[in-house]
Amino acid sequence: MMIGFFTLLFGIAGAIFIANMVKKAILGLEPQEIAALYEEKRAILESIREGIIAINSKGIITMVNEAAIHLLELRNVKEITGQHILNLLPSTRLLEVIRTGRAEFDQQMWFGENELIINRIPIVNRQRQVIGAVSSFRNKSEIFKLGQELSQVKKYAEALRAQTHEFSNKLYMISGLIQLESYHEAIEVISRESDIHHNLVHFIMKEFPDPINGGLLIGKFNRAQELKVHFEIDRESIFRDVSAELDRDLLVTIIGNIIDNAMDAVLERSDLSEKTVKVFFTDLGDDLIIECEDNGIGIPDENGDKVFELGFSTKNEAGRGFGLFLVQRAATKLNGYVTVSRSSNGGTVFTVAIPKPKVQQVRGEL
Repeated sequence: MMIGFFTLLFGIAGAIFIANMVKKAILGLEPQEIAALYEEKRAILESIREGIIAINSKGIITMVNEAAIHLLELRNVKEITGQHILNLLPSTRLLEVIRTGRAEFDQQMWFGENELIINRIPIVNRQRQVIGAVSSFRNKSEIFKLGQELSQVKKYAEALRAQTHEFSNKLYMISGLIQLESYHEAIEVISRESDIHHNLVHFIMKEFPDPINGGLLIGKFNRAQELKVHFEIDRESIFRDVSAELDRDLLVTIIGNIIDNAMDAVLERSDLSEKTVKVFFTDLGDDLIIECEDNGIGIPDENGDKVFELGFSTKNEAGRGFGLFLVQRAATKLNGYVTVSRSSNGGTVFTVAIPKPKVQQVRGEL
C-alpha cells in the first residue's frame, strides 16, 4: 500500500516537474497563444518584400517566405522546408555564419539573372549558443530603381533651380539696360529670349507630346544654359509614337543619363570655344531611336567595352560610373541596346534603339 502511495506521489511530482520544464521552454505560453503567434509570424513574413530563409544548426531549412521562393527561383521545388540548404543553394554562406557566429551585412551575390543584396545573421539562444542562421535579401535592381527615382527628383529640382538662376541673370541684365536707358537693346534681349523659349516649347509640345519626355528635355536645356553648354535638339526629331505601355521611368533613365554624360564630357574640355551637345530622336519604323552626340573628350578605344560597366569611370571620383551602366540596364529591360562610337569632331556618339511594344490584336466574338 505504502509503495503504491509513494509511486503515485513520485509520478505526480515528476509530472509537475516536466510540466514546469515544458512551460518554461515555451515561455509560459498557452497552446492557443502559441497558435496565434505562429499565424502572426507567418503573416508578417509573407508581407515582407525581402526574401527570408532560415536554417537550424544542422543546415536544415526551417522557414522560407514567398518572396524568397520567387527571388531564388524555387517555385518548382515541392518541399523546401526540411531540405538541407546546400541541396538548393550550394554557394550559400549561412553555414559559415553558423560556424563563426558573425553576421554579414549588405553582401552582393548573383543568383540566376538576379543580383541580390544579402544580410546573414546567426540565431542565438539564451545561453548565447548559435542554433541557426537567417538570411534576408532583396533584388538589387529594386534598390537601383528607388535610387534612380530619387535621383530624377533631384535632377528636376536642379533643372528648376537652373531655370530660376538663368532667368534671374537675364532680368538683372534687362534691368541694367533699362537703367542705362538702353531701351532698344533691352527690347532686343527680351525678344530674343522670348523667341528662343517660345520656339523650343512649341517644338517640344508638338513633337514630344508626352509631358514626361518634354519636361525632361526642357529641364536639360535650362541646365545647359546655366553651364554655358550649347544644347541642341535636332529639329528633324519626332517622338510622338511612344506607347503608353513603355516604362517611362526606364525611358527617363536613358535620356537623362546620356545627356548628363555628354554634358560632363564637354565640360572637361577647357580648349573648346563652344561646348556642344546634340540630341536626335525618331519614332519612325519599328524602333525608337535616341542619339546623343558631343564634342567632348571622347572615349579611348581601349575603354569602349568598359564604359557600361558598373563603377567604371575615367575620373578618379567617388560616386561615379553609374550613369551609363543604368542606361544599358534600362535599354536591356526594354529589349533594346546601346552603341557607342567616336564622332567626327573627336567626341562621342551614343545611340539607343528600343523596339516599340507589339500591339496585341484581340479578335472579338462574332
